[in-house]
Amino acid sequence: MSKQSKADKDFIATARKRFQQAADDEKLIRDEALIDLKYVAGDQWDPKLKQDRERAGRPALTFPRCHTFVQQVSNEARQNKPQIKFAKGDAQADDDTAEIYEGLARHIQYSSDAQVAYETAVEYSAGGSFGYYRFLTEENSDGYQEICIKPVLDPFSVYGILNPYCFNREPRFGFVIEDMPREEFEEQHPDSAISKDAGFDEGGIRAGWIGTETVRVAEYWYCTGKGDDQKVKFCKMTWAEKLPDTETEWLGYCIPIIPVTGKQIIIEGKAQLFSIVRYQRGAQQMINYAKSRIAETLSTSPISPYMVAQGQIDKGDKKWENLNTQVFPYLEYKSVDVTGRPAPPPQRQAVEPPIVAYSSFVAQEIDDMKATSGIFDASLGNKGNETSGSAIARRQQQANMTTMHFMDNLERAFKKGGVILEDLFPKVYDDDRIIQILGADEKPKYARINAMHRDENGKARHYKIGGKGAGKYNVVVTMGRAFSTKRQESFDMLQQLTQSAPNLLPMFGDIMFQNSDVAGSDVVAERFKKMLPPNLQGGEEGDPQQQLQQMQGQFQQLQQAHQALNAYAQKLEKEKEGKLIENQTKAQIAQMQEMSRQSIAQMQETTKLSVAQINASKDSAQSFAEAEIERYKLLQTHAHEVGMQAQEHGHAQDMAEQQAQNAAVQSAQDHAQGLEAAAQQQPADSGGEANA
Repeated sequence: MSKQSKADKDFIATARKRFQQAADDEKLIRDEALIDLKYVAGDQWDPKLKQDRERAGRPALTFPRCHTFVQQVSNEARQNKPQIKFAKGDAQADDDTAEIYEGLARHIQYSSDAQVAYETAVEYSAGGSFGYYRFLTEENSDGYQEICIKPVLDPFSVYGILNPYCFNREPRFGFVIEDMPREEFEEQHPDSAISKDAGFDEGGIRAGWIGTETVRVAEYWYCTGKGDDQKVKFCKMTWAEKLPDTETEWLGYCIPIIPVTGKQIIIEGKAQLFSIVRYQRGAQQMINYAKSRIAETLSTSPISPYMVAQGQIDKGDKKWENLNTQVFPYLEYKSVDVTGRPAPPPQRQAVEPPIVAYSSFVAQEIDDMKATSGIFDASLGNKGNETSGSAIARRQQQANMTTMHFMDNLERAFKKGGVILEDLFPKVYDDDRIIQILGADEKPKYARINAMHRDENGKARHYKIGGKGAGKYNVVVTMGRAFSTKRQESFDMLQQLTQSAPNLLPMFGDIMFQNSDVAGSDVVAERFKKMLPPNLQGGEEGDPQQQLQQMQGQFQQLQQAHQALNAYAQKLEKEKEGKLIENQTKAQIAQMQEMSRQSIAQMQETTKLSVAQINASKDSAQSFAEAEIERYKLLQTHAHEVGMQAQEHGHAQDMAEQQAQNAAVQSAQDHAQGLEAAAQQQPADSGGEANA
């Protein structure tokens, strides 16, 4: 191994100095956070006091309750997922690209399993006062760099980031340390000074960087330059040297390690952070002391002994010896003592240890833990005095108000992550390629970026993310329920609406089943959607495919009108059988049917031509579809006129028939009246002849 240059020595010396500075600045925060986390883990006794009690044979029991309060905060964060949104920040930005930014951010979070990173950070912040998550880039199977979000499983491995963050400053350096087994280190870095036993100086040993079993390796982040010329770099180093071939320049503008903190206070120029456990530690200790005392009292208290006179009990009587372990129907005793004097019966002496007093003390300390955290029974799942749902919700809301700073700090950390993503997108995704994104419904989609193209609907798109002319975007973070939870709530709400108003189901059945997790729900949703009127089936305005669907729907309506016309014509034909105007009516009906068939045939040809035109040239599809719709309207008007003519002709024929029938009836009535008059004249004529 070659000797280190002066520049390398100065580099390592500066890094050591910075590490020590960060350790000193964060010492108070780290020491208190370590105690807090031990309480969460159940290590709640002072080590010396516990050792003394155990040596004396006295119990030192632990009854941890702190972790329940930590879970209350961290589980609330699990329910409220971050939604990173982007809005136009300058004239070059556009809403369509902003949607691609959001879909890409969702995809990165999903593919990285970022929720683990977020939940780990907030659990450490609630239990110990601070946690972290971070960004890295990795090469995918296609050879492209992809952004990923990683958890920081041990927040005590990070130095140099926390103190600047508390003062709202960007850190200029930071460290992520790892204590590697010596054999593993030597295998990975055989040419290092430590592997060649050249780095075991007293300074490294005292500082904890070098040991007989482990070697500390630090991921060292540092900034060079200032303002627009600032660059962010990192490398791996030990106490003795910068490891070769590990220095890299980061694409982003800042060190991509994001703190998630608890309550923050600045006292005498020093930042202090507080977890939800910090003020519970005293009450938790008192609970452990009191319950250990209860156990000790119960284990040392006698079991209600009998008081007897000397000589009253035979020492060989097994019943008296086994009285505390067995049940006997009777016990015998001597009625006199050793002097022969009469003695009263043996009497049991009841001994009541102060368990009730200790238990009351424990209950008081439990209330103290609730009061110091602001989280009460309703939030912890215990039944309180509230009976109505609204009262319980208000009590839970009060608890959420007292711990809101944890969620608020988490939201700030998410916004910082969104800013980092907005800065990285143009630098990582700067070429023409197809990327995967996630929609708002968390369904995967694909989009082409940094090139003019047409989407599946034929609309011109240009999602310009990288390169010259790319826009800037502002970051907005919202906290809300996960989409899966919202989807279940939507399904339940629509299901209840269906039960109260079943006739509304056809209007939103597609949306209802889109939010269902039942197998085959997507098929049912698609069928419901096809049953909707064209104007409710969605799609973009001016979409040729939608126009074609509307034309097809109108064509079906025309077919139905044609069928109704045929049925009416058949009815007329039956009614005119055997009548004088039968041939004329059939001829007119045949003429009307032929005109209708021609209209239908012409519409079919028009529709086929529309489809061909749309498939052949999507650029002119919109104007063509509009023209065809106008032509169709004329055809539909013509068909309507034909139907009206048929209706008017039928009405005229009905009127003619009615007039003929009325004339025949009148003629019959006149003939009957004539016969009646003749009959009345006949008897008079007969009487005249007789008289003659």
